[in-house]
Amino acid sequence: MNRVLWRKTWRDLWSSRGQTLALIFLVAMGITSYVAFIGAYRDLDTSYQTTYERLDFAAVTFTMHGAPESVAEEVAGVDGVQAVTGRVVVDSGYELPDGAPIRARLIGLPTANRPAVNDVLVEQGRYFEAGERDVALVESHFADYYEKVPGDPLTPFLNGQRQTLDMVGAAASPEYLVVSPSRQQVLSAASNFAVLFLPLEQLQAAYGMEGQINQVAVLLSAAADQTAVIDAIEAKLSVHGLESTTLREDQPSNAALQLDLEGYAEMAYAMPALILVIAAASVYVMLGRVVNAQQPNIGLMKALGYANRAVLLHYLAFALLIGLVGTVIGIGLGALLGRGVTTNYAQELGIPLVRTRFYPDLVLSGSVLSLVFSAAAGLGPARSATQRQPAEAMNFDPALANAAGKRLFLERWLRLPLWIRLPLRTVFRARRRTLSNLLGIVFAFILVLTSWSWLDSMAYLLDLTFTEVNRWDVEAVFNTPQSGDLLQRVAEWEGVQAVEPAVSLPATVVVGDQESELVVTAFAPDQSMHGLQLERDLSPEAALAPGNIVLTPPLAEQLGLAIGDTVTLETAFGDTSLIYSAASDELAAEVAYVGRDVIAQMLPPGMDDALFNVLHLQVTDQRADEIKKQLYGLPNAASVMLRTEARAVWEQFMTLFYAFFAILVLFSLGLAFALLYNAMTVSVSERQRELATMRAIGARRRLIGRLLVEENVILWLLALAPGMVAGWWIAVQLGKLFSSELFNFQIVIEPRTYAFTALGILVTMILAAVPAFRRINRLNLAEATKVLT
Repeated sequence: MNRVLWRKTWRDLWSSRGQTLALIFLVAMGITSYVAFIGAYRDLDTSYQTTYERLDFAAVTFTMHGAPESVAEEVAGVDGVQAVTGRVVVDSGYELPDGAPIRARLIGLPTANRPAVNDVLVEQGRYFEAGERDVALVESHFADYYEKVPGDPLTPFLNGQRQTLDMVGAAASPEYLVVSPSRQQVLSAASNFAVLFLPLEQLQAAYGMEGQINQVAVLLSAAADQTAVIDAIEAKLSVHGLESTTLREDQPSNAALQLDLEGYAEMAYAMPALILVIAAASVYVMLGRVVNAQQPNIGLMKALGYANRAVLLHYLAFALLIGLVGTVIGIGLGALLGRGVTTNYAQELGIPLVRTRFYPDLVLSGSVLSLVFSAAAGLGPARSATQRQPAEAMNFDPALANAAGKRLFLERWLRLPLWIRLPLRTVFRARRRTLSNLLGIVFAFILVLTSWSWLDSMAYLLDLTFTEVNRWDVEAVFNTPQSGDLLQRVAEWEGVQAVEPAVSLPATVVVGDQESELVVTAFAPDQSMHGLQLERDLSPEAALAPGNIVLTPPLAEQLGLAIGDTVTLETAFGDTSLIYSAASDELAAEVAYVGRDVIAQMLPPGMDDALFNVLHLQVTDQRADEIKKQLYGLPNAASVMLRTEARAVWEQFMTLFYAFFAILVLFSLGLAFALLYNAMTVSVSERQRELATMRAIGARRRLIGRLLVEENVILWLLALAPGMVAGWWIAVQLGKLFSSELFNFQIVIEPRTYAFTALGILVTMILAAVPAFRRINRLNLAEATKVLT
């Protein structure tokens, strides 16, 4: 392309600098989100893996009823085992300084040396000294939240008895990078869940387990056959009441982090792709309209001897320059934003070892992606610029498209006033311009609705979980099965209005060669404190009839189940075949429900079928805190949770979520404004002679401004339905990407969100037209009425 055409390219970009800057902004935001989100995803994954390697995170963990400490040496002798740590892990309670009890997990670690597997990173203070007693290390999330420092007293419950221990340090653990008690309760908070590391011997003595352990953490060698090694270890531990085998990928904290990363990765790729597609479509529309408006200039260039190839490269350069400038800006902003996202996210989670890097491959792939999108967007209009013959192009008048046409259908049946007829004719007769404007408005709906839908969906799921599903006021979980005597005793406490027992235990659902680990809960079909969200018009009594099992929709889909299919439920008490009777649509995905008769039939002869390990209570508000204290005072009480506290934990987690998506909503609004500004400005530019003529014959500026607003309102009404539908559909597809094994994520968009989005886009359209209207006011009428464009 020669120097003259380069000057024309720069002149065209400068003359439409408003639209050019809007398009550069769109491309830059697409590349910014691409580099920042994917870079942050990689940084977070690297940070997690660095922490795991530094602290020798277990490849597999075995939990038993109890076994001699010597079993750890037996496991260490299995081929393929690199390191082993035997320990005692129990759930209990912790008394805060104000007397309020919270859940605690007590982990016994050796004092003579550091654990070979699942080591801790001491961030304050020191590790245990050999033979030390009455001391504890505090997990760093809890220490940071309550500002605990070495020397502070700690008050956990050891087997139901409150003890005072000295804090010797605060430590990060690879098992609690996210403070997750279990896969079914992935989210907890340092405010109500304390993880304490105690000397192994002291914890053994407190629970009558001298010389015993109940958990073995194993690190495998790189060349080990994991399946064969696990089978060999399970064979050794089966005689000691093996309860569960947890692989690293299934460990609650790691599973939560990995699923969070997977969902984040889906968004990291999907959102930039969506923005870049919209940017490319906008470049295509704008350049197509520029080419259409410049047909006389194109005819003149070809008449002067410029080849089709030179004309094509001229307009293609227009698109590539927009893509290039947007890419450069986007890469710079993306690198800064990515590092900020990683650092802030890791600090919020409490990741001890954070690693950030610059990724040249992201810069290269982002640049190629942007330029390919820009070239693809510019190629069509650029090719169309070469299609007309010089004479035909030079005599082309773009204004003719606005003049042709018959009376509108509405005008034939209705006597419309002039102020309605004029904008209607402008909208419906200039069909190409109208369609391109509608496309921009629909894109704006997609961006805003997609972002806002996540806020609505999480609010809906919170209400569903803590209003319709969990109807209890207090939930108590015990380390060992309890008898009916304890149930009667708790029912007689002051303030207790109702008590319902349940059995909750880890299990595996097997269908053919597929299986899934979950927690199965058995309760009476007529219980009222857990509301099953059944998809069909089915009563809980029918769903939990003898021989039935209720699963969640994601789990049933994962296993390829249909209502009426047979599954095998494997538990520590034995195996049984059950009929998949119904699906309960709730937030947790890895759960199942059966009637108490299923567990009763699996118990060994002579064991009381009234045993339970979970209590659901309804209590008076005034006594809730006191009842929580009383429950923690019971032997083998593992955790006690008020429903209000459980919801507060979610809402605390949601603060970061809401902040992220609030920024995304603002981001989307900015993109929507750029889109609509571009569409409105180009539209007005194409009608420059028409609008200047109206002013020249005496039309007031206010009248012209009102007509432009009315045209925008008509365009908005035409885009309303397709924009809503397209926004909803894209939001649902992104929601499916975010659903996982742990969370049954459902996209819900509230009616008010549709209303706010619609009104917001209408206001944005009007604001986006203001610069174009100001341009009309500054027109040189004598000059503008003589030119074609």
